[in-house]
Amino acid sequence: MPQADKHALPTHKPGSIEGTTLECGDAASRRHALQTAFDYRGDVTLDLQDGSHLLGFVYLYNEPGDEVQLFVPQGKDSVPQTVPASRVRQVRFTGEDPAFGKSWDDWTTKAEKERQKEMDRLAREAADRGHL
Repeated sequence: MPQADKHALPTHKPGSIEGTTLECGDAASRRHALQTAFDYRGDVTLDLQDGSHLLGFVYLYNEPGDEVQLFVPQGKDSVPQTVPASRVRQVRFTGEDPAFGKSWDDWTTKAEKERQKEMDRLAREAADRGHL
């Protein structure tokens, strides 16, 4: 799935899909929602056709095999669970994306701001000593 498709979704945090709900009304929307859940780096809640919910981290989406595999939190551990993709009614991106905001561009922007603050601080100290 192209990056642009994922980030064109409505969000609660700019650039993140955390808090978004995707409906699975037909095969195409289900495929998009489950592929997006697989690409997401946080937990999702799968709402199933029977009204039950499954919270976990999607680590495999096998479209031809009609299955979604996820790690479901259970106490201090996570256990693998498989659910038929065709049973998924909607996907809610309920968990925080732990890698959100940690792109290379974000890092370089932050590093440049920190360097500029340090240069300003050193210039003030030098001016205070009368060196500038």
